[in-house]
Amino acid sequence: MRSTHPLLSSVHLACLLVIVPCLSSSLAAAASDSAKVIHTPLHKPGSKAEAKSAVIALVSMDEVLLDCQQQVTVTKVKTVSYSESGITPQSIGVDWLGRKLDIATNVGENPVLTLEEIQAANQFIKIGKRYLIHFQLCGNDGSQRSLINMYAEQVPPARPLRKIKT
Repeated sequence: MRSTHPLLSSVHLACLLVIVPCLSSSLAAAASDSAKVIHTPLHKPGSKAEAKSAVIALVSMDEVLLDCQQQVTVTKVKTVSYSESGITPQSIGVDWLGRKLDIATNVGENPVLTLEEIQAANQFIKIGKRYLIHFQLCGNDGSQRSLINMYAEQVPPARPLRKIKT
């Protein structure tokens, strides 16, 4: 049965207004808790040596916020700024729509990444290399920028190409 009493309707609305932000923030926080450094094996053609692992992507580096603008671009990394230790890439500089943007990588702030994954992320991000970058612009003027996903533009094949007999 539906309540038609104005006071009860107001109480229901107030409960929803309190519960929904709590639920959405807990769901959004799950994305940053699942940050991953994605690897793929590299094979040298004609070599039987063990495969080396190469990073091909950084995913879920920050939570996707509903009140931020999501952007995706393919661009070269122009600059990288590091933490004092030099291990953690803190931000990347890219050209986007004719202007230079510095985007926080969130690598060092992410509690689920191991030291090995942070070092791998450091090796992955190279000045002059092209990436597909998913980032978000937050704040009234978009001055708070945060990396969500970053993919290597060209990924070498995971295994040697086979010759097709004709």
